Order: sequence, then C-alpha cells, then structure tokens
Amino acid sequence: MNQYGRRMMRAWSQRAPERVAQMENPDAFFTQLGQEVEGQILSLSAQLEANSAGMLATGSFSEETYLQDVARRMTARRIAEEVVMNQLAWISDPALPLDEAREEWNQTSPSIENLIRWAERMQDAPDLMPSTADLEQKAKDWAVPVEFLEGMVQAEIPRAYLNEHQAMLDEAATIRFLRELH
Repeated sequence: MNQYGRRMMRAWSQRAPERVAQMENPDAFFTQLGQEVEGQILSLSAQLEANSAGMLATGSFSEETYLQDVARRMTARRIAEEVVMNQLAWISDPALPLDEAREEWNQTSPSIENLIRWAERMQDAPDLMPSTADLEQKAKDWAVPVEFLEGMVQAEIPRAYLNEHQAMLDEAATIRFLRELH
C-alpha cells in the first residue's frame, strides 16, 4: 500500500470506522484507492508541468536553470497532490467498491452530449458566448481548461474535436467522478 492509501485508510478509520470494519478486505481497497490517487497525481502533475513549461517557452524558457526546473516540477507535484487528495482522499462513504461507484457514476452523470449541444449553440449564436466567469465555471464543472471549451466552440465539428481529445475527456471524467466521491 502506498503513502496515499495509508493516509486514506487512517482518515477513514477515524471518520467512518464502522464502514472500514464492514469491508471484506480494507487493505486491498485502500491499496487500489492509493494507486488510483497516485495515478491521478502523476497525470495532473504532468499536465501542470507541461502548462507551466509552455508558458515559460513564450519567455526565456531556454534560460531556465536546473534549480528552476526542479522547483517547477516539485511545485506541479505538490499542487497535484493537494488537488487530488482534496478531491478523493477524504471520501466519507466507502460503501461501494471504487469500480462499482465509477460505473454507477458513469450512468448517472451528465452526458457529454450536453457539452456538445452547448458548443453547437455557441457556434450558432456567438453573441451568446458566456462571460469569462461563466466560462471558467463551466470549465471547472466539466474539469477541463477554459482553452478546451474555447477550442471546442471554434472547431468546425465539436464532436470531432471531443473525439480528438478523448484522453483529456477521460481524465476530466475521472476528476469529476473523484470530486463527487468527496
């Protein structure tokens, strides 16, 4: 069991000891959950590193020193840990195994079709494009960058744009799922 699984096991044992006691195999559950958390952290950290490196590339990225590179990577990792642990680690109801909870969430969560219809409406009536604050909220709700939503609206066919960015959509769905487990 990794450090994240141990931290969650301690937290759940304090917050919901009766639920942990009812689990058939709490070690296996928290091992799997810890691995899930670590995967999310690595993925989000890589995205944050890429985004910050991209921003630096517009300036003097080639002048970044070794220590600045290490600091940028460590900062991305810490931010990713904080985000993922806040979204997942303190789940209050471990009633369902993680895979069953995800399956149930997939069946009941808003369909990606809603996002496609939204983009098509924005294309049909560009003057209806939401304010920056509303667009940021939509991005937060769907767990995607604002630039992703803007790219979808600018794409000739929003559905094709989503298909091209399926990996990002899958990651966003995982983040939304983990948020709701909280």
